[in-house]
Amino acid sequence: MAKCEHKSCRNAEKVWLPYVFQGRECGLKRHPYCSECGAVKNLSSERPRKIGFYVNIVMALSKDYKIAQVQKRLIAMEIIKLDLEDNYALDRHQQEKLFLEIVRKFVNIPEVILRSQLEH
Repeated sequence: MAKCEHKSCRNAEKVWLPYVFQGRECGLKRHPYCSECGAVKNLSSERPRKIGFYVNIVMALSKDYKIAQVQKRLIAMEIIKLDLEDNYALDRHQQEKLFLEIVRKFVNIPEVILRSQLEH
């Protein structure tokens, strides 16, 4: 799947949607969306982290838990496939939720451990 370059719609075309901060709704705001792919722009101040941050977490976990090279590769490929670094459409809360789902899909590590790694 090719990455979209995200071209925001015009001001008059913005849509009213719930504004979410730290996973909680905080009323409504006008959100621009990409006129190419339809993704709604993230208006949160919680900017997503770079992919390297999440890959480093997986590498750190592999020291304490047995994570095969194949599992690391599958996790990395899934992170890239889902475009976890898309700062147009994702905020950090959404990004962390996706990361947890990806890792739990390939590795049996308790969610509490994964969440503690995200706080560093």
